[in-house]
Amino acid sequence: MYVIGGGPGGLAVAAALRGRGVRAVVLEKSDAVGASWRAHYDRLRLHTTRRLSGLPGLKIPRSFGRWVARADVVRYLEKYAEKHELEVVTGVEVFSVERSGAEWVLHATGGRRLVGGAVVVATGFNHTPSLPEWPGLDAYEGR
Repeated sequence: MYVIGGGPGGLAVAAALRGRGVRAVVLEKSDAVGASWRAHYDRLRLHTTRRLSGLPGLKIPRSFGRWVARADVVRYLEKYAEKHELEVVTGVEVFSVERSGAEWVLHATGGRRLVGGAVVVATGFNHTPSLPEWPGLDAYEGR
């Protein structure tokens, strides 16, 4: 089975599957887990408390404080993958997923063709921005 995305959602589902004896390979297109968190501004902090922000199976360390900083979220995600002994393969971007009989075929970087019985797409909310159709947007030259 494959999990596409090495952010909080992908890591949590992979850990849950592993806990039930299911081998799940996490495919992450960047070079490390938590790519979206690594790209946020340095002074960012979670808007939920540490106690409410941890993933299943590992509390966020008390030493990270009540309002966890971006860098500590990254450290936590790395530790989460390590603690749960998750199989994370980095540098693999999945371009498409298609059904082939009873299996799923993933087409990925380097011409990879990965086949599995199930796939979880956990690319996350921050992966691809969604821009509304605002009047005049086509003429806007800013970022």
